[in-house]
Amino acid sequence: MIVDFEHHYLPEELFLRKGGKKGEKVIAYKDGKASSTLQPALCDAEEHLRVMDSAGIDVAVLLKSAAPLDPRAVLEETKLWNDGTAEMMKKYPKRFVAFAPIPPLRGEEVLYEMERAISSLGFKGVLIDAQVNGLTLDSKELWPFYERVSALKTPIFVHPSGVPKGFDILDASFDLYRSLGRELDLIAATTRIILGGVLDDFPDLTFVISHKGGGIVALKERMEHWFGAPGSGGALHRMSFHEHFEKIYFNLAGHYGGMNSVKCALLDISPTRLVFGTDYPHDLDNPLNIKAYIDNIKKLEIGRENKDLMLGGNAYRLLDL
Repeated sequence: MIVDFEHHYLPEELFLRKGGKKGEKVIAYKDGKASSTLQPALCDAEEHLRVMDSAGIDVAVLLKSAAPLDPRAVLEETKLWNDGTAEMMKKYPKRFVAFAPIPPLRGEEVLYEMERAISSLGFKGVLIDAQVNGLTLDSKELWPFYERVSALKTPIFVHPSGVPKGFDILDASFDLYRSLGRELDLIAATTRIILGGVLDDFPDLTFVISHKGGGIVALKERMEHWFGAPGSGGALHRMSFHEHFEKIYFNLAGHYGGMNSVKCALLDISPTRLVFGTDYPHDLDNPLNIKAYIDNIKKLEIGRENKDLMLGGNAYRLLDL
């Protein structure tokens, strides 16, 4: 069984409200920078299924695509996505599951909405960005949110921020914020979850980081040199960097099916902590390319059991399918 652990979707009403146009790609901007692409396929359930069937994907984890319309619309938009996606799950119960997109610092009503999505609508997890209102994921303002998620016993999926803050060096006439900045965003988020004490104070939390953590494996040896032992370098972690790293899951999306990034990830992430993902329809939108990516993973010389775990087994356990 193959599970796509990053499959973006927008209910049609929300797609149109955000400025999407059927049959045409539309770039959405935030603060004058490209934030997301509204692809026509985002709201087309039949197209989702056609691509999944053609590529051999059995189950897709639906994630919200694109940032909120404006701060005043956060709760309304969150409910609209949750209700619309719940209808899609109900219509195709064996093909789709979903993570509730929650802006954690938008008030008690949003946290109630998170609980409704998990408890009443059957969602399998919570989706947040790698930055929350410009704050890092180890900011103490997020501790009440983490407490609520711990009580729900549900995973947190961390997606790159639409336009990450704090990276002014990426200001350019070309799109560095989405191409490079999002990966830096994930590397910083993963590192701060470990060093900022999040996993110490909330040991029951399960994080799934998108895009292989932005390629964090290439920097892991350096991080372990600086922060290997608990509390080293002024950090707050009470277990070793490696022990905490081994508790985090990462998906295989974000690099357009490139196998070098997969092989790099496998150098220091156990196959038991990797889940397949396409980032459909933003990265891989052609079923032939998705199938080629799956086939290339199956060709890896890591044993059939490990490949089966990466392509579906780990996700089935995480999602309690």
